[in-house]
Amino acid sequence: MQGNSNIQFLVLLLIATSVLGKFKLNLLEMVMDKAEGNFIASPLCIEIGMSMILMGAKGTTAEELRSILDLPVDMTELVKKYERIMSNLQQHNGLHFANRLYVSETYEVRQDYNALLTSTFMKVANDNLGQRKASNSISFAVQRKSHRAMRTISNDHDLQINESAVLVNTVYYRGAWKTMFSKKGTKLNIFYGDHNRKAYVRMMSHVGRFRIADHSYGQIIELPFHNSNLSMIIGLPLHNTYLSSIEKILRTLSESLVEKDVHVELPKFKIKYQTELVEPLRKLGIHLIFSNSSDLSGLLTNGKGAKINNVLHKSFIEIDERGASTGEAAEHVEYIQKKTGASASFKVNRPFAFLIRDKHTVFFRGRVVRLPNELHL
Repeated sequence: MQGNSNIQFLVLLLIATSVLGKFKLNLLEMVMDKAEGNFIASPLCIEIGMSMILMGAKGTTAEELRSILDLPVDMTELVKKYERIMSNLQQHNGLHFANRLYVSETYEVRQDYNALLTSTFMKVANDNLGQRKASNSISFAVQRKSHRAMRTISNDHDLQINESAVLVNTVYYRGAWKTMFSKKGTKLNIFYGDHNRKAYVRMMSHVGRFRIADHSYGQIIELPFHNSNLSMIIGLPLHNTYLSSIEKILRTLSESLVEKDVHVELPKFKIKYQTELVEPLRKLGIHLIFSNSSDLSGLLTNGKGAKINNVLHKSFIEIDERGASTGEAAEHVEYIQKKTGASASFKVNRPFAFLIRDKHTVFFRGRVVRLPNELHL
């Protein structure tokens, strides 16, 4: 029986690799292994940021990037791919991406590169990275694109004098559920976190028709968002020791879900995570853009030898009761009537993994292993 489970795990892992993409999967696993505690990151946002660098790279620098990212050689095809992605992103309410490449005033940004990225991805700003105003510029750009949900992402320590360029990519999500959780159903309940941490949290509660499945590692459920084709896929392991296993195959497992009447209990939470990506990117084989041998002459008029000094990624997500509703009182009455008739239960009272995705793209991967105690005596 154990042998069959191992074979199933390996098959699902291979499928997940082909669906998510080898680069994004490997990078995420490195970042997740490094992360302690709660974690969230956007593989798509990271890929877009690195693709922006690729569009300004030349020679062996470009070849190395293109090979590791597994992107098309034809620049026109590459631009069209991301134009479609960015157009699709505009359709998702509550989802905000911001990518910014900050270049030292020592270098001059090529106008053709600036025009290409302004129309497709981002703005390129000339700032002296050694001055405090550069940090403020990064913060303002991120907050303006993210409805001010993100605090300062960089500081004087991050922005050093004589740096060539810093890439900052950030993503924020606060969606509304297709069917809201009634605030009257939210009660204090216990969340059993990692390392025997126990916290009283605000546990939301709802009964409805959801796609759900049982697996040898635990339960999986899909919770759709309103006015969007995005959904949150949650993997709830039977035991905390299964958390890493369910993280690796969550996307693939979501294909086997069956619709049922489910009583869902989910904690409200906010997760923020920030990390530097230079080290994991180097481990994946990207070296030249971080070295003095870098050729960014497609980005800068004097770009040979100019390098990317840092790559910063920050993700933020906020989950609460918000959603489409005909009225909270009616929702609560319906919840009380349906609670005893639910054929399945999904109670998120321990560490869990999650994805936010549409049918084609994973926008977030994350885990929650601990939550703050909200019982104030």
